[in-house]
Amino acid sequence: MTFWQPDNSLALGVHGVTRRHKVNSLTDEKVEAIRRNGYTVYEGALTPEEARTAGALLDNLYDRQVQEIGGLDRLKKINDQNIVRSMLVYEHAFLHLANNPLLMPIIKAILGENISLGAQVGILNRPTERNYQESWHRELQYQHFVSSQSLAVQVLYALDPFTCDNGGTFFLPSSQMFEEFPSDGFVRRNEIQIEAPIGSAIIFDAMLYHRGAPNRTNAVRRAVNNLYTLPMIQQQINFAKMLNGRYSDDPELFNLLGYRWNTADNVSDWRERHLNQKEK
Repeated sequence: MTFWQPDNSLALGVHGVTRRHKVNSLTDEKVEAIRRNGYTVYEGALTPEEARTAGALLDNLYDRQVQEIGGLDRLKKINDQNIVRSMLVYEHAFLHLANNPLLMPIIKAILGENISLGAQVGILNRPTERNYQESWHRELQYQHFVSSQSLAVQVLYALDPFTCDNGGTFFLPSSQMFEEFPSDGFVRRNEIQIEAPIGSAIIFDAMLYHRGAPNRTNAVRRAVNNLYTLPMIQQQINFAKMLNGRYSDDPELFNLLGYRWNTADNVSDWRERHLNQKEK
C-alpha cells in the first residue's frame, strides 16, 4: 500500500497567479502528470514477487501461443514474434494486472467510469533482437489529431527492471497535445528514457509518442501493456467472446472486459441486454 502525503518542500512562491491546480491525493498527483507531461511512473504497482510470477507465466504463454499459431515462422510473417496477447484469458493472474485497484482510480479519473480494456499485450524484449516497437508510435496508431479529453490510457508494467541498458521505454513528453510528429532534431533533444524498478507501472496517454529501445544486456526484459479506452473504440480482440461468460457476473469486469459494449446481434438482443442491466 502506498501512502501519500504532500511534499511541502516543493511549495513555490508565485506572483500574479490567481488560478492554480491543487493536488490532494496520490491519484491527483499522477493524473496531473499524465495530463501535462503525458506519463507518470507508479512504483510498487506490483510486488516483486507478483512481477516475477507474471514474467514466468508470460514466457510459458508465449510458447503456448507459438504452438497455437503453428510455429514461430508464422508469427514472423506478421511481425508478431516476442508478443503475447490477451493473457488474462489464459491465466487468471493477468486479470489482476488489468484491474489493479491501485491504478484503476487513476485511469477512471482520466477516462471516466465507462471504460473498456482495449487490449492486453505481453512484450519480450530479447537481447540482440529488434522489433517494430522501437519506432516512434502512438498506441492509437495513424491518428493525427488531438482532443480536449483523453481517449485512451496505457499501463505498462515492468516485470523486470527498466534500465537504459535493457531497453527501457522512451517517451516524448507532452506530444499527446500536438497533431503532427515533430522534427527529428526536436525529438532527439527532448526524448526521455524511463528507468523504473521491477513492479512499477508506467501510466501514459495513448496518444503520447513513445518507443521501445534495444536490449543490450544478456537477459530478456518482460513487460505487460494494458490499453484502456472509451467504449466507442473497438477492442483489439474480443475478450468477452474468448472468455465465454467468465467474470460476467462481476459488474466492474462486465464493463471492463467488454461484455457491456459488444455489438448486439439484433434488435431483440439489444433490448434484452438493456433489460438485464435494469434488473441488476
